[in-house]
Amino acid sequence: MNTEANSTPKRSTFRHDASAGLVLGLQSVPDGLATGLLAGVNPLAGLYGYMVGTVSGAFSTSSSFMAVQGTGAMAMLVADVAVLRESSSPSRALVTLSVLTGIAMLVAGLLKLGSMLRFVSNAVMVGFINAVGVNIVLGQLANLTGYSADGPNRVVRAVNTFLHPGLLDGRTLAVGLCTVALIVVLERTPLRSLGLVVAVIATSASVHLLGWEQVATLNDLGVTLSGLPRPELPLLSVVPALLVPAVSLAFVGLVQGAGISANFLNADGTYPDPSRDFLGQGVANVASGLLQGMPVGGSVSASALNKEAGAGSRWSLVVASIVMAVVVVGFGSVVGQVAMPALAGLLILIGIRTVKPADMASVWRTGPVQKAVLAVTFLLTMVIPLQYAVLAGVGLSVLLHVVRQSNQVTVRRQV
Repeated sequence: MNTEANSTPKRSTFRHDASAGLVLGLQSVPDGLATGLLAGVNPLAGLYGYMVGTVSGAFSTSSSFMAVQGTGAMAMLVADVAVLRESSSPSRALVTLSVLTGIAMLVAGLLKLGSMLRFVSNAVMVGFINAVGVNIVLGQLANLTGYSADGPNRVVRAVNTFLHPGLLDGRTLAVGLCTVALIVVLERTPLRSLGLVVAVIATSASVHLLGWEQVATLNDLGVTLSGLPRPELPLLSVVPALLVPAVSLAFVGLVQGAGISANFLNADGTYPDPSRDFLGQGVANVASGLLQGMPVGGSVSASALNKEAGAGSRWSLVVASIVMAVVVVGFGSVVGQVAMPALAGLLILIGIRTVKPADMASVWRTGPVQKAVLAVTFLLTMVIPLQYAVLAGVGLSVLLHVVRQSNQVTVRRQV
C-alpha cells in the first residue's frame, strides 16, 4: 500500500529504527499483557495482538509511524462482550471478533470512509474517551485490592469495594500502589518510557522475594507462554452475536487511528491517507485474530513513543515486533510470574491519564447542546455495555450534524 513499506531498511535510519523498536518492543510486553487483562481475556491475547498487529500494520498502513496495537478504549469494549465469556470456546470467539473487526475496517477502507470521520462530534468523543478512562480505573480495583466486589456494573462494584475496606488484601494493594509510584518516579529518570517495564519487573520480583503467595500472578490465571502463537480458525456460530461489537470496535479503532493519520507526518513529509490506514488496520486485525490476538487499532500513545524514541521509518515497528517475539520465545516462563496488581497499577495509571478534565471543561463551555451531548455520552458509557454506547454516540453525532446543517439553511425569496 505504500512504497516505503515494500522497501528494504535504509542504512541512514536503521540505527535509529533499531533503537526505537527496542524501546517500543520492551514497553509493549507489559502493556500488551495489561491490555489483555483489561479486556477480560487471556492476557496473552493482548500480547499476541500487539506483536502481530504491530508488524502487520507496519507493512499495510499508509502511515509510517502508526503502531497498530490494542488500546484502552478497545479493550474496555471487548470486556463488555458477554459472548466471549459465555461461548463454548472463548479463544475462538475472540478470534472471530478480531477477524470481524478487521473485515469492518477493510470495508471502511475500500469505501474510502476516512473523510466521514470529520462528522464525529467532538463532544461525543470527549465524553466517550473520558468515561473509558474512569471505567479503566474502576475495572481494575479488584486486581489492585485483591477483593472482587459484586454488582451489575463497574460503578456499583467500585462503591461496594470502598464500603468494605476490611476485605481488601493489604499486600496486593501495596504491590499495585508501589508499581504506580515507581512508574511515576522512573519516568523522570533517563529510563523514561522503559520505566513501566522496570517497575512491573521490580514489584513482581519483590512478591516472590518476600514470599507473598497470596498476591495473584499471571500463573494463577493459567497463563503459560510456550512459544509463538499458532493459527486458530474463527467460530462461525457466534458471528451474528459479534457483529455489533465488531462494528463498534472498528469505529473506535478507526477514529483513534485517524488522529494518528492527521498528526504524524510520514518519513517523506507527506500526510498519510486515512482510508488506506483503515485498510492497514483491517489487515492487522485479521492477522491478529487468526494468530489468537485481540482486536487492535492505531495506538496514539505507542505511535508517539515510537516517534519520540527516534524512529526514522516504519522498520522501527518491525524491530519492535521482533523484540516482542524474542521475549515470548526466550523468556516465556518469566511472564507467568508477573504480579496481577502490578499490571492493575499500570492500567489504573493509564486510566487516570486518559481522563482530561480540561477537554471536558472546554466542551462544557461551548453551549447547551454540546454540554448535553457530552453528559449523555459520558453517562451512557459508564452504565451500559460499551458497544451500545458507541452506537449511541454515532447517532448523536449524526443528529448534531443535521442540526448544524439545518441552522445554516437560508431561504431565498423567488421573484
